[in-house]
This record gives sequence, C-alpha cells and structure tokens, in this order.
Amino acid sequence: MSTLCIYGGGMVTALGYNAPASLAALRAGISAIRRTVWADTDSGEPLLGAKVSLPHWWEGLGKLADLVAPAIQECLAHTDIPATNIPLLLAVPDARRQGRFARLDEDLLPEIEARLGVPHHGRSRLFAADQAGAALALACAMQWIQAGDVPRVIIAGVDSYLHQPMLDDYIERRRLMTPSNSNGFFPGEAGAAVLVGPEQQAPPGALRLLGLGMAEEPAPINSTEPFQAKGLTQAVAAALNQARCSMADVGYRLTDLSGEHYKFKEAAFVAGRLDTSARTSLMELWHPIEYLGDIGAAILPLLLQQHLHALQEGYAPGRVALIHVGSDAGLRAACVVAPLEGSA
Repeated sequence: MSTLCIYGGGMVTALGYNAPASLAALRAGISAIRRTVWADTDSGEPLLGAKVSLPHWWEGLGKLADLVAPAIQECLAHTDIPATNIPLLLAVPDARRQGRFARLDEDLLPEIEARLGVPHHGRSRLFAADQAGAALALACAMQWIQAGDVPRVIIAGVDSYLHQPMLDDYIERRRLMTPSNSNGFFPGEAGAAVLVGPEQQAPPGALRLLGLGMAEEPAPINSTEPFQAKGLTQAVAAALNQARCSMADVGYRLTDLSGEHYKFKEAAFVAGRLDTSARTSLMELWHPIEYLGDIGAAILPLLLQQHLHALQEGYAPGRVALIHVGSDAGLRAACVVAPLEGSA
C-alpha cells in the first residue's frame, strides 16, 4: 500500500504572494494583522484583520479564485505531469456559514479554470467543511493514489472572512476580536495548496502522511452541550494509531488555534489525555493564525507546508509533527506527518 506524500505547495496570504515569502515571514514572526476598512458595529472602531493586497478591489468568487489560483500554479511547478491529469480537491467555506458567496459551489471551479487557462480534471470537486475540508480531500486523494487511479492530486483551500455580511454575523455572535470582546479571532483570507502523490515517486525532502484521523465533536462551539473535546481526542488518537506512534514520538503540534478560548481549551484537553509521557521540555504549539488572521478552509494546506518548510530549513522542533484542525460545525481532523526517510 502506497503512503501519500506531500511534494510541495503554494500559497497566497496577507504576508506574501507565494509560499517562500509567506513562510519566511511566518518564521520571522511578522504579523499581517492591521486596521481594516470594516468597522465594529458596537464601538465604531475599525476591525483588525489580515487582508491580502490583491491588485483589484472586489468581493465574491473572483476574489477567492484570485487567492487560490496562484497557489495551485505553484504546485504545478513541482511536477511535469500535465495539469489536465491532476484533480483539484478544494476546501471551501461551509454552506451553512452566513454571508457565504452565492453560487460558490457551481462557479468557483470554472473561475479558477479561467485564471489558470487549463480545464479542470473531471474528478475535481469541492469540500465545503471549513477548516476540516482539506482533511476530507486528503482522505479522498489517499484512496485514489493508493488505487493508482490518478498520478497526482492537488489539495487546496481558499477562504475569506473579510466580507461585510459575514463580519456582521460573527460580530453579532461575539466571535470576532473587538474592543469589547477579547474572546474572538481576527478575520483573514488566503489561498493555499499542496501537491500530493505516491511515496515511490516522491522527490527528496517530501513529507509523508503517516496517519489521518477524523471525528465529530458532539459539543461544537455554538452548542450548549458540555464541552469535553471528545471529537478532537478521537481524531488525534486515530491519527496516532494509524501512524503507529504515540504523543511521545511527536516533536510539536501545528494547529488552527485562532484566539478564541474554545480551541485553546480543546487543545489542552487533548494534550492532557494523550501526552502522558515525561518530557524534558514543553511541546511547542504553532498557530500561524496569530499572524495571518483566521484563514478558514485554507489552514490545513498551509500547516502542511509550514512543517515541510521548517524541516527543509532546519528550524522544526522535531521531525514528526501532529497537525489538528476543526470546523465550527463539529468535524475534527488530525494528521501525523514526517519527512520521507533519507530526506530532511
């Protein structure tokens, strides 16, 4: 059975228009959080967020396509296989999110196709599950690669919270960081993508996906049920089991923690239950949303690249990393990744 490998990636963020620029800025601890043109409806003060400085000012599907198409193009530079032979599996905002752009499911792939100048593969599809969407895409790609159905797959994610109807909804539900609410997140936007394929054809320095786990959280952030982080605990345990390792083997964690207390509590619950071995130092917890704002569905492809970059540039706290993310609706996902043997 072939192991899935991450060959390389691309991204467009508020810190840079490509992966090298964005990842170097993240490594340096540079923040893209700035005053925006949108205002907090309670205080009247400008909202803080991380906006990508695109050459044109617009909203809608064109904006999302402009964010993710260059990231996909970066991925294509890592292979000589024709783009028409590579399916695109794209994570996007959940259909239940207020303020989601109209006709996103029907028109986003054609918009991306127009920017790339390449017709999309017949198996290309969207995964509307917010932060966890790319995990569903990874599971799908793993099946196809292991069956030999396709030579490569691009796993991408694109999202933007910087849209007035969406911001109004999150302000009303006290989810955004504002002068009157410290338990919130800074809105952001980004597009990110990774190229995946079989281990046998992976280039030096590739990243192996050792384990992937998913579960449903019975008490998601909008629930009134008692919160015990059962979903993420199950997802992490499943990923570790598939990888045939324990938390003692994990060097550090990369996560989608956004500033809201909910996810910090969730991460603490999981560590308390599963990280029971003695450590000489605390396990580092990386959360790039601190610098990028919440980038929603784009976060998992970005986190995979952050670990890959950290390994290649020699600043990773460990070779094995645990990545975990979760959606507002309750889907939790975790993956264990490590460098290909004999590489970084």
